[in-house]
Amino acid sequence: MTARLDTSDTFRPRNQTTTRASRVSHPPGQPPRRAQRVEREPPRASEPTGPLRRARLRRFRPPEAPTLEQALARQIEFGKFRGHTLGEIAAFEPSYIDWIAGTITRDPDLVAAARVIRADLDARGIARPRRAERIGGQAPG
Repeated sequence: MTARLDTSDTFRPRNQTTTRASRVSHPPGQPPRRAQRVEREPPRASEPTGPLRRARLRRFRPPEAPTLEQALARQIEFGKFRGHTLGEIAAFEPSYIDWIAGTITRDPDLVAAARVIRADLDARGIARPRRAERIGGQAPG
């Protein structure tokens, strides 16, 4: 005995919704329904991580930068130089100070110390190798 089963209603093209209600968004021959307007806040003029210029905020006072001696004595607790002070790192790999000042975001005190040391390195004219810019998404060479 052979039977036939109609499965034509179960076929759906790829990437299609599975509910019938969403298949027909508007009656045939009619324009699509207007979407409901959602009140949203206006776009912000800042980075996704927050405002860059906090001085615009009322009563904002940036924290005082550490002295050069305090900055040089600051110890690193992560990465390849764990356990070394910023002064030691500035002596044997000053480009790492630039990396800390421009990349780290989770420790503002460390960044402030690295910026003080970076300013001192710039004032003393210590050359540091810059990273080559990538061309077309690939590293040079």
